[in-house]
Amino acid sequence: MRNTLITTTFFTVALLLVGALGCRSTGPDRLPTEQDRMDQLSLMLPNRVQIQPFTKIKSFNQDDIPDGILAIIRPIDTFGDPVKAVGFFYFELYSYRPASGESKGERLEFWEKTINTEKEVRQHWSRAQMYEFKLAWTQGAGVIQPGKKYILAVTYRTPWDTTIQDEYVFDFQSPGESLTEEAE
Repeated sequence: MRNTLITTTFFTVALLLVGALGCRSTGPDRLPTEQDRMDQLSLMLPNRVQIQPFTKIKSFNQDDIPDGILAIIRPIDTFGDPVKAVGFFYFELYSYRPASGESKGERLEFWEKTINTEKEVRQHWSRAQMYEFKLAWTQGAGVIQPGKKYILAVTYRTPWDTTIQDEYVFDFQSPGESLTEEAE
């Protein structure tokens, strides 16, 4: 009788445990936690940005006087694929200090671009799956000198207030300067 009681108690407890564990549904009615949602979204959002080598000092009205920088930025997700990004993009142009532990010299320019709407995404997103930003001089074209190097830094601030950064070093060659050098 005692064995029957122990066996019955054991099976009753086992059934209760199975029943209790079975209530934790992973079916279609289960709602993900806030952390689950963040983890899932983070897979599809940028985890890095890259300033592309097509970035250059450019004239926006097709004359020989540069009007600013055409910044080409590619946001990339966890899988290495280009993705659209919304949030704030901050751009900084620095002079370049050669043979220095800190190659960023004086900050010459600062631009802030916001991508918050479908219209803004369409305005800047290219078919090549990159953002194109025309960054016009705010200090005048005299802030840059032909034949010198510069550093362009971009900071992307996500809607969750995390930041992602990249830097790009490039030479500025004016069209007149390169034509003169080739003729000599």
